[in-house]
Amino acid sequence: MNLASFRVRLFRNVIDSGTIKVLDNTCLVGKNEAGKSAILEALHRLNPAKPIPLSLLDEYPRWLKKAHEISGDIKKAVPIQATFALTSDEVSLTNKRFGNVLEKNEIVASRKYEGDFELDVPLKLQEYVRTFVTSVPEILHQSLAEIPTTTDLFKKLDEIAAQTSADDEPTPEAQAAKQAKTLLSERLAGAESLTFAIHKILRPLIPRTFYFSQYSQLAGRYRLEEVVKAIEVGSDDEELQAAADFLTLARIAPQNVEEWDFEASNSELEAISSLLTQRVRANWKQNKHLKLVVRIESVPDPKGRPERYLQFRVEDTRHDFSNRLDRRSTGFRWFVSFVASFFEFEKDSAIVLLLDEPGLSLHARAQKDLLDAIDSHLTVGRQVIYTTHSPFMVRTEALHRARIVEDRGPELGSVVTNDAGTTSDPDTLFPLQAALGYDIAQNLFIGNQNILLEGTSDIVYLSVMSSHLGKLGRRSLPENARLLPGGGATNIPTFLALLGGQLDVVVLLDGEAQRQRIDNAIAAGKLSGSRVFSVDKFVKIAGADIEDLFEPTEYVALYNKTFGRSLKEKDLKGNDRIVKRIARKEGHDFDHGRVAAYFLMNQNDEIDRLSTVTLGRFEALIEALSNALPSVPRAD
Repeated sequence: MNLASFRVRLFRNVIDSGTIKVLDNTCLVGKNEAGKSAILEALHRLNPAKPIPLSLLDEYPRWLKKAHEISGDIKKAVPIQATFALTSDEVSLTNKRFGNVLEKNEIVASRKYEGDFELDVPLKLQEYVRTFVTSVPEILHQSLAEIPTTTDLFKKLDEIAAQTSADDEPTPEAQAAKQAKTLLSERLAGAESLTFAIHKILRPLIPRTFYFSQYSQLAGRYRLEEVVKAIEVGSDDEELQAAADFLTLARIAPQNVEEWDFEASNSELEAISSLLTQRVRANWKQNKHLKLVVRIESVPDPKGRPERYLQFRVEDTRHDFSNRLDRRSTGFRWFVSFVASFFEFEKDSAIVLLLDEPGLSLHARAQKDLLDAIDSHLTVGRQVIYTTHSPFMVRTEALHRARIVEDRGPELGSVVTNDAGTTSDPDTLFPLQAALGYDIAQNLFIGNQNILLEGTSDIVYLSVMSSHLGKLGRRSLPENARLLPGGGATNIPTFLALLGGQLDVVVLLDGEAQRQRIDNAIAAGKLSGSRVFSVDKFVKIAGADIEDLFEPTEYVALYNKTFGRSLKEKDLKGNDRIVKRIARKEGHDFDHGRVAAYFLMNQNDEIDRLSTVTLGRFEALIEALSNALPSVPRAD
């Protein structure tokens, strides 16, 4: 069973997050205090691996609490609701037991502040009842004809079974009803309704949630009595609870500290320390010479009486010294603490792993290692949802995983969008933009087949059209060609002035807006004039944009589908650029990038609708750009 989506309402600063779609690896991106942690913690409350309550006092939005108490709305609040998709095996399991009774292959789970866990499984209840009625004696058919649910069916059978004749003997219909009730109970495995019977099967299969934050880190030393108490009754202190979880992992049973066999306990701790060290070394690439050592030690108190402590130390075998875990770097401490906390659930696939700002204190390279570990290890057989505002925790080739979190004020609260293109706040988008910039910087000087474009729309159209033309056996871009966004026409001359001497690059411009500055770059030896192209050389429109390579009717159709409009090409005045003609008709400019994004996401449907004229224009442009690239790519 996989988490498909979830929704948070009336939890801390979240009034209604909206539906958040979930993949195997999902990233919540946003500024500090945007509500990322609140959303993650709300999901954690749904089905936690370790019990954690929902608190009206602490977690209901303070500015709404009193008003909602008066109105009674507070009792209706559902802070967390989630939709889970059933696997084919799970569907087969229910079908084998009860027939084809599932309305759809998904269920909805929710939890209220009162702590009630609710499960909604859409069922074909009336269809099940009708099928069952056909299997009972015909004498009952008329009486049971209009029964809608199994609950009502049980009640009706009880009513009929209570009927007696004039001499106080059960009627034939009553006898048949008793037999039918027994049969129904057997088919429902003793459950009082089909709904409950299905719940008994599916409820245990719902994945639990495991939450880990930067506050769950292990310290260097704990009083053993406090750790044992935390094992027995739990603790609000996340550090102390982390130590308690570690002892539990080591299979050291809570009991009177004075009665412990400390030699045996230290032996167990040594074994688990060794195992965790292996796990840490496998993923912590910054220093392979560190070893975790956990022991119970006796330290005299001021009066000379022995006091037992649980010690977490780290040995550095390269420098031959050791120190307490809390004296190591914050990043390493976080990594060790996470490995220790999650170890218990490592082989459990029915876990949704929730990481709040993982690797916040890690170096950029170590964050990359952590991201690799998430992709290669943590997501195997399970789902991971994590929050971040770091560009190094965003994988540029998988931006579809990102969900944008914004705090839109007290009236709307924190809102999540599955589409970064609908977000206008530059600070919110910065991690994604920075991630793209970092990725470009990593690849910029590797090869010599670079094509510099004005923006991301140019990249989308050229990439998609090149791929399509290649499948048709026509001219496409070389395999090693890299399409680089220059950040707009005004930025390209500066880009070239700074890097043109070190960078092999072909440039594509929309029109001649920056031609003088480009000519200056050519004159300064930053760029070869034979490697500069304008779109208007491939379509007879002055100052043409890449959008003008499409036939006007085709681009208008893409615009209409993107924005839900119904423009017609014949209604557009003029013969200039298509984006200008549309803007003139609409009375305002529009986001060209959204049209490109629509084309990218729906390319399989849209590309077959393109005319031979459009394909020919793109092929001519691609051929010119390809021919201008160095013939032999520099080796990566």
